[in-house]
Amino acid sequence: MKDAPLLEARVCQYQNTSNGDFLIDRHPAFDNVWLVGGGSGHGFKHGPALARYVAARIIEDGALEPRFTLATKGKVQKRTVY
Repeated sequence: MKDAPLLEARVCQYQNTSNGDFLIDRHPAFDNVWLVGGGSGHGFKHGPALARYVAARIIEDGALEPRFTLATKGKVQKRTVY
């Protein structure tokens, strides 16, 4: 394999928030834009449930879980990541 050509390279995107919870909130400057992320490896497997949760917030204008809001996210990591 030493001289084998590299045929492809992909990046595994990894994202997280400062406290480890998902980020689900409206954009502070645009009421019609939602920010949804911070799932690290869990975002993929929770994707369908997150989509239902966000859709319900949009359609029913329901209250957001406070720990998911942008206000609870800091700029400094506050949890240990292993």
